[in-house]
Amino acid sequence: MKSKNAESPDWSLLRSALLAGLLLAGCKTSEPDGSEQLDGAYGPGWAAVHADSRNSDYSPIQAARKVALAWRRKFDGTINLGPTIGRQGHIYITTNAGDCHLYALEPQTGKTIWCSNEVNKFAVASSALIDEQGRLYIADNEAMHAFDASGKLLWETKIKGFPFSAQFTHTGRLIFITHIGIIYVLDRKNGALMLDPQPLAGQGSPNPDFDPRACMRGTADCPCANTLAVDQQTGRFFFTYWAPGASQAGVRAMVYSEKSGPSLKPLWENTALPGGSASSPDISADGSRIYVNDNEGGLHAIEAASGSNIWKFSIGYEPGGSQSTSPQGLIMPAGGDSAPLMGIQDVGQQARLLWKNDSLNHLGLAMQTAGNLAFATVAGLPTKAYKDLVVVDTRTGKVLDRVHFPAKTLFTVGTTIGGEGNVYVPGFDGTLFAFRPAE
Repeated sequence: MKSKNAESPDWSLLRSALLAGLLLAGCKTSEPDGSEQLDGAYGPGWAAVHADSRNSDYSPIQAARKVALAWRRKFDGTINLGPTIGRQGHIYITTNAGDCHLYALEPQTGKTIWCSNEVNKFAVASSALIDEQGRLYIADNEAMHAFDASGKLLWETKIKGFPFSAQFTHTGRLIFITHIGIIYVLDRKNGALMLDPQPLAGQGSPNPDFDPRACMRGTADCPCANTLAVDQQTGRFFFTYWAPGASQAGVRAMVYSEKSGPSLKPLWENTALPGGSASSPDISADGSRIYVNDNEGGLHAIEAASGSNIWKFSIGYEPGGSQSTSPQGLIMPAGGDSAPLMGIQDVGQQARLLWKNDSLNHLGLAMQTAGNLAFATVAGLPTKAYKDLVVVDTRTGKVLDRVHFPAKTLFTVGTTIGGEGNVYVPGFDGTLFAFRPAE
């Protein structure tokens, strides 16, 4: 999944590199349809590519208002997504070059704890998903793989196509959609299929050959180019999809149930994404609406129950990935060419620009935390090849801290926070930067 022109990247062609209630505790609850949930699904902390099943890119951790560089590490090849964080603070990240494609790193130093060559280079399209027991789940273009926390391969299940990261259902199963539009639901304990793979286009699914240009923009030749979002209270899940023959992409909703045996049921379809899908969908904290971006600068709010359009807000540029959404409905879109850093408030039947800073050229994915803080990558000096990490007050957009990245890097592809408050920011060129609290 290497960029066609890694020396001079086109933001629109690097879209897939920016792929990206709170985390549930591991207790038994009752499923809406009457069946019982399983113990433990998501691990604590940043366990999924966009933090949680809602794709919120938000952490309930009270982060530091000032940070300092802790370490940096350069990998061969590219990094396409932000890392996930395990129970012991271990950092899991994927790359597409060399013999190893899945790494476990020490949070204090960035040194390798272990790396695995059990997955191939297509694993770079995903971040590892981590369960309550510390097991990891990650796919390439051949199989979904499960590892224990020490890197031992537990099982693998053959698949067709490759997903852009997986999630857990409300019953604790592993669910993902490959880039050609095939839904898989697996038992996370052994990889067994809970039901037959479900091709969204019927038996006439697209050819599984990899088309990087299409997947980088979520267009017709890569119909499922983002991570699905799962509502842990209702069993509904939401994903972007460009249906065969359709004029543009859209968002679909389905529900997974185990009440009368494992089943998938379509709920609704909204075809409101001109030019393709620019982000994964994310679910509001109360579960009532879905947020998603199109490729023409539109941020959409969609009613989760019916698929009806609530509002559309023009951010003024083509975003390069998924947005961060706080429990209070404050949305920070991903960056892009000539993109200002901004905060947009969902105020019900419309969105309102809360603040915008035109002096900060946003070139990554923002991450919000408790305490009304956000971390974002912006252009530095003397050119965009240099970046700064800024800490901002999400209520006003005021910059509280600004730290220079000590090396040139391409745009950043995620921002992840660890349980100790460290902030991890990878660049597409394969450099991972770690910042520690400075207070």
